[in-house]
Amino acid sequence: MLRRAMVFHAVGAAGGISAAGERLGKSPPAVHADLRRFEREVGAALTERVGRSIRLTQKGRTMFDAIGRALGDIDRACASASEPAEAPLPLRLGAVTGFGRYRLVPALLPRLAATQSLLLRTDRHDALIAALTQGEIDLAVTYRPVVAATFEARIVASEELVLVGADGADPVATVQDGSLRFVTYDEYDYVFARWFAEALGGQPPSLPRHDHFDELEEALASVAAGRGATIAPADACAAFGLAPCGPPCANAIYLVGTVHALATAEAELVLQSLAADRAHDHARMIAP
Repeated sequence: MLRRAMVFHAVGAAGGISAAGERLGKSPPAVHADLRRFEREVGAALTERVGRSIRLTQKGRTMFDAIGRALGDIDRACASASEPAEAPLPLRLGAVTGFGRYRLVPALLPRLAATQSLLLRTDRHDALIAALTQGEIDLAVTYRPVVAATFEARIVASEELVLVGADGADPVATVQDGSLRFVTYDEYDYVFARWFAEALGGQPPSLPRHDHFDELEEALASVAAGRGATIAPADACAAFGLAPCGPPCANAIYLVGTVHALATAEAELVLQSLAADRAHDHARMIAP
């Protein structure tokens, strides 16, 4: 019926059967047969002959306009279908430095489609939340929960915080007596406080500080050079060849964003990547 509707529209546009046949590449008898059958299917006279020309009836003009709109929609749909698919929106993600570089990125990249771009920002927790608030990123992976009307936080992973660079038989004792000097970095206070609370039951009497850096990597390089000790995520320490000297401290990792952002495919991709990362770590731990 669509084919016959197109024939009717061509007759109305050309003003005659022969002219319509030239447009369609059909013989006049074939055009005439399609036109009459279409009128029978519609149940109304859509055309009338005036001399050697064909004119549309009132119902025919209404039908002509409707079919014209439908054919226009079909043409636009065909043109749209032939266009290259739009690339997915970038995954705008923020992450605290240690977990982001040594856990999140290795787990995420193999699952990220080749057509989707990743815009990753590694920074301090407060800077990431500020970036979320200002709309610079859509999701943040961080080690602190966020209590705010704007955002929600979901636990998506965990990491181990460890003491590295503390020589001696009892590194915990050297922390407690203040004889160990520390290398610090931005946001070290939260990481140190978490480890002290679990390993020591609270803050040590003193915290001698030596080197301080903005970035975690520079702090770990200083520890590797023998310039002091620090407390940092175990994955980052391992990347610098630093072995834990004291008991580990478990720390939760949160995915933070608006309710809408946490319901997107991008958030699900992060969740699946970290779930695969946890499964890999578990298999590695139980392997003989």
